[in-house]
Amino acid sequence: MIIGVVALIVVGPERFPGMIKKVGYWVGQFRRIASSVKSEIQVEVDKAEQLQNLLDEQKQILKRNADVDLTQPAVKPKSSLEADSSAQASEKLPANESSSIANTASQSETQNKSS
Repeated sequence: MIIGVVALIVVGPERFPGMIKKVGYWVGQFRRIASSVKSEIQVEVDKAEQLQNLLDEQKQILKRNADVDLTQPAVKPKSSLEADSSAQASEKLPANESSSIANTASQSETQNKSS
């Protein structure tokens, strides 16, 4: 109020309304710029929070998977799977059964040759 009265005395009653209009214009411009900057800052802060959340999730995933050996393949190659399964199959059979299977196979081969 005091500033308005001093401005009225200094500027004069003829130019006072024009000056008030210019001051109002610049105050409005300043508020729009401040609002724009504030909204841009809020957008960047939101992006930073999202990035921080993603980083936290990745850290948790890495902690859970820390005991996984990444140098080993997740799936064995086919040839090693077949070799392992045949070796396991022969290990599971008792000794007398594996020899009888071998004898049966050799007998069928002998019969095929003689025919």
